[in-house]
Amino acid sequence: MLKEHATMSDEQIARLLFDTSRMWRSQLNTVLAEYDLTASAWSVIRVLRDEGQGRTQKELASALAIEGPTLVKLLDSLERLNWIERRVAPTDRRAKTIWLIDSALPQIKEADMKLGMVRHSILEVLDQGEREDYIRLMSKLKHNLEQMCHESNSEGDEI
Repeated sequence: MLKEHATMSDEQIARLLFDTSRMWRSQLNTVLAEYDLTASAWSVIRVLRDEGQGRTQKELASALAIEGPTLVKLLDSLERLNWIERRVAPTDRRAKTIWLIDSALPQIKEADMKLGMVRHSILEVLDQGEREDYIRLMSKLKHNLEQMCHESNSEGDEI
């Protein structure tokens, strides 16, 4: 439920979250530029690698919480760069499933290693207790946002 007025600490938290996310993404983009990728394109690769290949474009867009046309542009770019391929879905010839290309796997591993070094450089200022607190607090916010998104989507279904 929304309150009438946000507090100063609400504004500070929102700004810190936004600024930190933007700067983190900038660091990722710097590393990924070596591979002609962006953080957005990498998120497609990461989902396919970590959560399973062979998803339809619609499923992938949903998993990434992005619109279909945005995903299509990312997939076109990834396909042109030989990172992924589209295949006809076995259950629906109109649908395409998305697969990582085997020859891209060594580059994915290399990029992931470099991104891991960036993550470490960013997070090394936090001790173990601070990391655990951060994970707990961000998980709590994420859960709240997921609930809010679910409620927003449910309201649209009732129309």
